[in-house]
Amino acid sequence: MQYDFDTRVDRTNRGTIKELLFTPENIREKGFVSYSGAEFEFKTARPVIDAVKEAAENGLFGFTAADGNYFSHVTWWLREVRGVEVPAEWILPVQGTIFSCATMIRLCTAPGEAVLVPAPGYNRYEQAATRLGRETVFSPMKMVNGAPELDLRDIGEKMARPEVKLLVLCNPNNPTGRIVREGTLKEILRMARENGVTVWSDEIFGDTPLDGSRVPVFAALAEEDDRMVSVISMGKTFSLTGVNHANVIIRNPSLRAAYEAQRNADHFGSIDPMVYAALCGGYTPEGKEWLSQMLAVVKGNNGRLTRFFAEHLPQVRVLQPEATYVLWADFSGLGLDEKELFDFLNNEAYFCCDPGEEYYGAPGMARICTAVPPRELEKSLAAFLEAARARGLAAD
Repeated sequence: MQYDFDTRVDRTNRGTIKELLFTPENIREKGFVSYSGAEFEFKTARPVIDAVKEAAENGLFGFTAADGNYFSHVTWWLREVRGVEVPAEWILPVQGTIFSCATMIRLCTAPGEAVLVPAPGYNRYEQAATRLGRETVFSPMKMVNGAPELDLRDIGEKMARPEVKLLVLCNPNNPTGRIVREGTLKEILRMARENGVTVWSDEIFGDTPLDGSRVPVFAALAEEDDRMVSVISMGKTFSLTGVNHANVIIRNPSLRAAYEAQRNADHFGSIDPMVYAALCGGYTPEGKEWLSQMLAVVKGNNGRLTRFFAEHLPQVRVLQPEATYVLWADFSGLGLDEKELFDFLNNEAYFCCDPGEEYYGAPGMARICTAVPPRELEKSLAAFLEAARARGLAAD
């Protein structure tokens, strides 16, 4: 079945944060799509929509638990999409990825101790640590052949600090789209064992490789006594970020029991019945086929953006992602300072994207969400080119 990625989703009067907080009013008024936030600008998967509609029509909105049916869908998805067999008993549902991160921080650290986070990286890990009275230590990535990679030497040195108790990874990385491969993950596990550091791996973009590979499930690489947690979610795979649901995978029985106790102490309740339905609708052969088509659209959009900049604005460097539907782009070659750059993007080019400094990137960096209808991208690029020519920035 061919799914629809051409129809723009309607965000009007729905309280969507992307629309209200991250998209300037002038861009909304002119009808341009927003490239901020890692959310689709087309509808989520039809199998998810149909499953939620069926559940709503059934009329049952009671307390809901993860049962055999739920776990069979999760383990099927992990086997088919991530290429790994994970026993159901390793899996715990949680109320979202950052909820899970906060639970891990409470469990593994005390106030004043530190969480280690590679950078560039997602900014809400630091937010969670700060709110809980913990410090954040950053490990800057290093450039290898023009692309950012984890600096294992730096990570090892910082793991050895007595205050660092938890390493937070994001694989694939948000915002760079880089995949941490199995060999690197095993080396991180070795260093974690040596230093008594727990590892929490955010893998919510793990279903979105663009290069034909598979993103390792870190917890499946762990030994039974390793203090290692993977987090998976429909949030990015199906743009369900607003439902606050994820699953953690923990092989270590004692860590899993401790984590479950901390999760419950953090006031975890039941699963939202609509989330249960969405998961059972999405983690299916139909959902897998939809995902394949969605990633093809994203790859096409990435190629179109890359060609656009190469032809008209070669000063802009685009890092080709290995996964995700965000592009990490360097606009510093335009010669505009940070304020002037985003004034130009928002108010002249009508091209709203995320400042890279929000993700600990250098000035001039930006994160661009490319999960948009292709015809909307063409409309945006026409306006971008007109603005660039008016500024004298375009090469033609």
